[in-house]
Amino acid sequence: MSTIFNSKRNLVRIVYDIANDHGITIDSFSYDWILKLSKNEVHKHIFGYNFELNSSTAKMIAGDKSAASDLLKAANVATVEHTLFLNPNMEKYVGSLGNWQQILAYFHKNDQHIVCKPVNGTGGNGVFLVKTITQLEQAIHELFSKYRSICLSPFYDIKKEYRAVILDGEVELLYQKNIPFVTTDGVSTILELLQAKFSGETLDSVITSFSNRSDRNFSDIPPKGEIIEVNWKSNLGEGAQAEIIQNENISTLAIKAANTINIRFCSVDVIETTSGAFYVLEINSGVMIEHFLNSNPQEYDRVKTIYEKAVLRMLNI
Repeated sequence: MSTIFNSKRNLVRIVYDIANDHGITIDSFSYDWILKLSKNEVHKHIFGYNFELNSSTAKMIAGDKSAASDLLKAANVATVEHTLFLNPNMEKYVGSLGNWQQILAYFHKNDQHIVCKPVNGTGGNGVFLVKTITQLEQAIHELFSKYRSICLSPFYDIKKEYRAVILDGEVELLYQKNIPFVTTDGVSTILELLQAKFSGETLDSVITSFSNRSDRNFSDIPPKGEIIEVNWKSNLGEGAQAEIIQNENISTLAIKAANTINIRFCSVDVIETTSGAFYVLEINSGVMIEHFLNSNPQEYDRVKTIYEKAVLRMLNI
C-alpha cells in the first residue's frame, strides 16, 4: 500500500494557506502531525485532525463508542447501541466467569446478526459483521488480541449513512456516504469491473471487503445491467462516495449529539435505517475531511472555510 505523508495531507496544506492569509506563524513537529499555531502571543495546536478547541474530556468521550452511546441514550438522543466488553486480561474487572457467555447471549438476543468493533477504532478498521458462531469466535479472538476493550452492536439494516461536521452547535457540512458499487456490462468479470472503477488502496480495500462478504467469484461475468454493491461499510476510504445534502432532521440530531457531550468541533456520523429511523452512529473529535476532499476537489474552498473558522476561534482572532 502507498503511504500518504503528513505534509501531503489536505489538512496541512489548508492550514498553511489559512496561516498565510491571516499572518499566523506555524511551527511543525513530528513530520507535520503536530502544528503549533501562534499569533498575538496566543499559541494553539492541531494534533493529527484534533483542534485545540475541545476539552480533553469531550475528546475522550467521543473516542469511546460505548461511553458516547451511554451518554446519548441517557439524554434521549437516538443512538446505535454499543455494549462494552473488556479484554479477559483485565480479570479484575471482567470477573472469573469471563465474557463469552454474555457475548453469546448478546449474539442470540440480536437474532445472530451483530457488529463487533474496537471501542476506539476509526475509519471502519477492525469492524466485523457477524452472522455465525464461528465468525463470532474469530472476530472476538482477533479483536481481543489487539484491543483492551471492544463493543458489540445489533445489526441495523442501513439505508444510508451521513456525516455532519459541526462547529459550535452549527452544521458546517453535511453529506451522505454512498456505498460503492459497480454496474455490470455483460462482458467483464467482477474483478475487471472493480479494477476499472477503483485504484490504489481503495481497490485493495474493496477487493478484501468483497471477498469477505460475498460468495461470488471474481471471475464471474454477471448479466448486463446488474448493480453489485462491493462493500457493506460506508467509509470514504474504502470506496464510498460523498454527496453533499441538506436535511434538517439529520442536522438537528447531530447537533443534539455534539451538545450532549459538550464538544465544539467534531463530525457526527448518523445512519438512516430502511424503516426511516435516524440514529447517531458515532462522534469523531478529529475532524477529518481528507477523503471527502480527495473525491470532491472542487469543494476546496468550502472545506478551507470550515477549518478557517476553527483556527480563528482557536486563536481568538
